[in-house]
Amino acid sequence: MEKQNLSELFSGMLFKIPDYQRGYAWEEKQWNDFIEDIDALISDRKVKYHYTGTIVTFTPPNQTDVIYNRKPVKCVDVVDGQQRLTTVCLYLSVIIHALIKEGYEDYKNDIPDFLFCGETSKLTPANGTEDLFLQLLKAGTPRNQLNTPHEKRLAEAVKYFSNHIESILGDTDKGVEYLVSLYQAIISKLRFTYYTIEEECEIGMTFELMNSRGKGLSVLELLKNYFMHWVSRNVDDEEDRSGLTKKVNHVWKDVYENVGTSTGTESQCLRIAWTLYCHHLPKNWHGYDGFKEKEYVPLRDFSKKSMAETEQFLTRFVEGLANVSLHYACVVSPKEINTSSKTELQWLHRIHNTGNIANFLPLIVAARIHVIDKKVSEDEYIALLKSLECFSYRVFLVEGKRSNAGKSSFFRWGKELFDGDKTCSEITTDIYGLIDYYVNDQIFKYKIKEPFQWYGRKRLLKYTLFEYEQHLLDKDSKGQAPRITWKDLAKDSTLEHILPQNPEENSHWLMVWTDEDIKKYKHDIGNFVLTRDNSSYKNFEFERKKGQAGNGICYANSDIRQERKIADYSDWTKEELQQRREELEAWILDRWKVPEVRQLKDIVEDEDEDNELEGNA
Repeated sequence: MEKQNLSELFSGMLFKIPDYQRGYAWEEKQWNDFIEDIDALISDRKVKYHYTGTIVTFTPPNQTDVIYNRKPVKCVDVVDGQQRLTTVCLYLSVIIHALIKEGYEDYKNDIPDFLFCGETSKLTPANGTEDLFLQLLKAGTPRNQLNTPHEKRLAEAVKYFSNHIESILGDTDKGVEYLVSLYQAIISKLRFTYYTIEEECEIGMTFELMNSRGKGLSVLELLKNYFMHWVSRNVDDEEDRSGLTKKVNHVWKDVYENVGTSTGTESQCLRIAWTLYCHHLPKNWHGYDGFKEKEYVPLRDFSKKSMAETEQFLTRFVEGLANVSLHYACVVSPKEINTSSKTELQWLHRIHNTGNIANFLPLIVAARIHVIDKKVSEDEYIALLKSLECFSYRVFLVEGKRSNAGKSSFFRWGKELFDGDKTCSEITTDIYGLIDYYVNDQIFKYKIKEPFQWYGRKRLLKYTLFEYEQHLLDKDSKGQAPRITWKDLAKDSTLEHILPQNPEENSHWLMVWTDEDIKKYKHDIGNFVLTRDNSSYKNFEFERKKGQAGNGICYANSDIRQERKIADYSDWTKEELQQRREELEAWILDRWKVPEVRQLKDIVEDEDEDNELEGNA
C-alpha cells in the first residue's frame, strides 16, 4: 500500500473497470464536492495536497502487457475507486481541451498520459459505456442517443464540468491561468492510496471495508461482496473457488445490466429474489443483513445448515438472481421487445396504470419464470394478470385501501407458485377470493351505482375512462389503440366536465339544471369525458361543445371515441347524464366482475401481518 499522485498512478498502467462493477453513479453533489476539493488546493495555501481515497486493483491471472502509445504497459482491473478515477478523467479532459482551445497547444502532448491514445483510453469503464466514455474524452459530447442511467450520468458530468470551466474563463480574477493551476493540482496534488489485491477471492470484502467519500454501496453490491468473502473463506478447492467467484461476477454483471436498463431498483429486485428463494413474509426482509442469518448464508455458524448445504444454496440463489433480474426488468418496464405477447404487454401496462404493481412483483416474476419453464401456460399467466388488475381496480382505486393491502398474501403466493406448492390457476382463484374479502359484489355495486365525487379520485376516474375508450375501440374498431395515451392523461386538462363546473348566468345550462342536481352530478363519472384540452370548451353551451363533424374543435370532430359519442345526444340534461351513467355502470360492473369465489382461511392471518407492517411504518 502506497500513496501516489495521478501522474505516478497512471504511469505505465492501463485501468479497466470490470463488468461486474456498477456503472457510473456520481451525480451533482459528488461533482460539486470534487470541484471544491480541487479549488481548495489552489485557493488555500495551507492545503498542500488532497487525499482523494483508495484505489484498489487486481491483475487477472495470465494477464499480459498491452501496447499503449508504443510502449508495453500493464492492464489492471479496478476493484475500488472507479467512481473517483472516472470523474478525474472526465474533469481533466474538459480542462485540457479548454486549455488547447485557449492556445496552449503543448497540452496535446499530455493527452496520452492521462486520457487516451488512439482508440484506447487510460481508463476503460464498464456496463457498455466504453465507446461513449472515449467520445467524451475526445470531443466532450456524445455522438449517439443515451439509453442507460450510466451513460446519462457520464454525459451530464462532462456538461457540469464544462459549465464550471466556462465560468472560470469568464471570471476576470481567474481566467486561463487558473485552469493551468487546476491542471497541475489534479495531476500532482491529489493523493491516492494505492493497493493491489493478490487473490481474486479477496475482491468481495474489499468493497465493504473501503471507506470512500462517494455514494454508498447498494444492498446488491454489499451482498456480492459478502458472497465473494464467503467463497474465499469457506471453499477450499481452488478450482471450485475460482469457478464460484467467476459465477458471482458474471451474474452481477447481468443483474446490473438488466436493472440498469429498466425503471426498477437494485434493492427491489433483490427483495423479490429474497421472497422467492428465502422467505415470503415482508417483516422478515432485513436487506443485506438477512442473508447472513444461519438459515441462509452464515459465515461461520453452520448449526442450522451445513457448509455444503450453504454453498449449494448460495450457488442456487446466485444462478436464480440473474433470471429474477431479467423478468423483474421486463415487468417494471414492459416494452414490446421484452414481453412475450401483445396481450401480456397490455395487461402489464394496465396494472402499472392503476398505480399499484409493487405488491404483485414477486408473483408476476415467479409466473413469468414458470411460463418460460413450461410449468405455467400463457393463458394461465394472462388470467393471473387480469385478476391482479381487477384487484387493483376494486381494492385500491374504488375501495381506497392502503397500498400494502393484501401484500403478505401476494408475497406468499409468489413463493408458493415459485416452489410449486400451488398452481397458477389456484392462485388466480384465491386472488378473486381476496378481492371478495375486501370489496364484495354488494359493496362494489353500491359504490359504482351511487353518484359521488369522482373528480376527487382522479386516478380512478382517468383509468376508468381510459379503459372505457379502449372498450369502445375494441367494440367498434377491432381493437385499435386509443388516440389519447395514458401518458397524455398526466395533465388534468384531459378531463372534460360536460356540464361546466360553473355555468354562466342566463345560460341554457341553468335553465335545464337545478342547483341541487348540478352539485350532485357535476363531479360524477357520468359528467366526464376524455378530451385533448378542456380549455377549448370553457363554459360553452352544450350545442357549441357538441358542434358538427368537420367544424373545428368539438365533440363531434374528436378522434376520441367517447367524446364523439357525447355528440349523439341532442342536449345534456340530467336525463341524458343518467342515461350515459347507466351505460358506464353496466360496463364497469361487467369489466371488473369476479367469478364465483371460495372463502380463504388464511386471509385474516395475512391481513393481520399487513396491519402490523402499517403500524411499524
